[in-house]
Amino acid sequence: MSIVSYTLANNQGDVVHIANYGARLLKWITDVDDHPRNIILGYEKLEDYLQDSYFIGAIVGPYANRIAHSICKVDGKTLQLNANEGEHHLHGGNNALANLFWECIEQTKNTLTLRCELADEFNGYPGGMLVEVTYQLLEKSELTIAIQVITEQATIAGPTAHPYFNLDQEQSINQHCLQIFSRQITPTNLSGLPQGNISNVASTEFDYLTPKRITEKTILDNNYLLTSEDSSLQSQTLQHAILQSADKKLKLHVDSNYPAMQVYTGQYLEAPFNRSQGLCLEPQFCPDSPNQSNYPFHLTTQHQPLNTHITYRLEKNDYKQS
Repeated sequence: MSIVSYTLANNQGDVVHIANYGARLLKWITDVDDHPRNIILGYEKLEDYLQDSYFIGAIVGPYANRIAHSICKVDGKTLQLNANEGEHHLHGGNNALANLFWECIEQTKNTLTLRCELADEFNGYPGGMLVEVTYQLLEKSELTIAIQVITEQATIAGPTAHPYFNLDQEQSINQHCLQIFSRQITPTNLSGLPQGNISNVASTEFDYLTPKRITEKTILDNNYLLTSEDSSLQSQTLQHAILQSADKKLKLHVDSNYPAMQVYTGQYLEAPFNRSQGLCLEPQFCPDSPNQSNYPFHLTTQHQPLNTHITYRLEKNDYKQS
């Protein structure tokens, strides 16, 4: 199968490009002062995504983020997952959702549904999974990403979107302004694995409750917790973050029914990209949550599928704040 791109558009000048490979968000072009501006980091050629190692724009999973030692228990059964980051499991393992071709189920002017089917025991995940993602571009410069996971057996699932945002089209995200509506993080060790505890961000470098400038010294690769409940079971939407462009002409609002969000400032990006050229805002379950009793977790079963949604909404105004 070859990689192809699909296009969504609205009447406000927004155009979104999505690939069948990894259900990837390739571009989001929006009008700013009557000029097109792409706010998503991506490769120049479609074929370059086939060699990507940064999960650029991809749907990652079946379980996003890390599982310690690639082992967890589900329904009393010990799962041995595929280890692809040393001895640990990251973003579903090798050749997972980000590196598979998805089938196009339906496309309209502003909606695209893609499907990926995983066999029982794929990378150690039981049950077999049917994963569907629906991208919808609304008129108010709002992109919604609805993800559903259906399984035949009890399993772990928690895919998310992995776009890198740069609202200024500059070589770095420095001078963007970030606000995160979370009072807690799940601290990690040097391997990016959580310790099982929860820490308050107040008076620490991780406190973004009040908007804060991103600078060349800003280094984030942290999971922010918004609720201790499995919010994916509810229809409520949690406000996760707001990112503002350096020129103050764009604000990106991030909302989801996931209980947490990974924030990553792109410090490990290398050629053809630049260090910190994009910012990831990834609503998710906490890393290693199947092994951590303190963290919210969703057991996906035949009778309890996973249904999550993520909203990225642009606000365009003439901001006057200093």
